[in-house]
Amino acid sequence: MLESLLQELGDWLEFEDCQPVEWVVCGGVALALQGLRSRTTRDVDVLGRWDAGAMVVSCVEEFPEEIKACIKKVAENHPELGGLGANWINLGPRKLAAHGLPEGFERRMTSRQFGNRLTIHLLGRRDLLALKLYAAADDLGPRSEIHYEDIKALNP
Repeated sequence: MLESLLQELGDWLEFEDCQPVEWVVCGGVALALQGLRSRTTRDVDVLGRWDAGAMVVSCVEEFPEEIKACIKKVAENHPELGGLGANWINLGPRKLAAHGLPEGFERRMTSRQFGNRLTIHLLGRRDLLALKLYAAADDLGPRSEIHYEDIKALNP
């Protein structure tokens, strides 16, 4: 399902003539799109914008208005996103990028293209494991079980 949503977002970005978008993504969608774990996830956790020239993740405090409008259009077309609405793509983990990602993460990323305007760079297994450990230690709420299950699925 998420692949078709991302393709639709890529189509909207092109239709609205937005600048190309390159995001570094973590969380359940990064696990699922790489076949590392098959669990249902409805959101895309964006760490930041990928700057290929500098080989860094640039922090994004909020998406530009034209990007938000495209994200919202996809959400409006898909009631299965439930109460997420336009937050189906979110910057929840953006502060992790500011703290720094594991050394060499850029060599372990894989990329997926959705149309001509959307590229998703997925953190590799090792880096996802590091972020999941951080999240599990930091989150003692209801989502902690999801983090622990993801860690087990990554078979550290």
